[in-house]
Amino acid sequence: MRTTCLAVAIIILAKGLFAADITAVGGWTETIGASDLVSGAGSDLQSDYYSSTNATTLDVTAAGNYRVDVRRSDTNWSTSFTLYVKRTSDGTGSGTISGGTSYMTVSLADAEFFTGSLDRTGIDLQYHLTGMSINIPPDTYSTTLTFTVVDQ
Repeated sequence: MRTTCLAVAIIILAKGLFAADITAVGGWTETIGASDLVSGAGSDLQSDYYSSTNATTLDVTAAGNYRVDVRRSDTNWSTSFTLYVKRTSDGTGSGTISGGTSYMTVSLADAEFFTGSLDRTGIDLQYHLTGMSINIPPDTYSTTLTFTVVDQ
């Protein structure tokens, strides 16, 4: 039986002139095996995998307006994979939040994920992986996502 594992780890950073902070809890691990074959033995693996809608929860505390960026750093990753992330909740708090509710590709470069103002806690995130195939050697594949809060 072929088994492939996928792991998404989380790192957080804060950049800016005002007192902004971001924390992340959670991640995503997926074990892919024979039960993921589309039509049984001899067929390909399903291509798409989804995490739970609250695989990672972000908390942002800020004194003003901010932007949250996301990027990935691959440990062992196939060039066939594409990883997406989206925000599945607004969280709660005194501030506002905008954007990030459609899947965006997570690349090796920082990209704007969403914007907000003031404090928001309990912001849930979901991941989507595409590109899985039996043509990719079984292994443990992993990447780390970095969320950075930047004042605006």
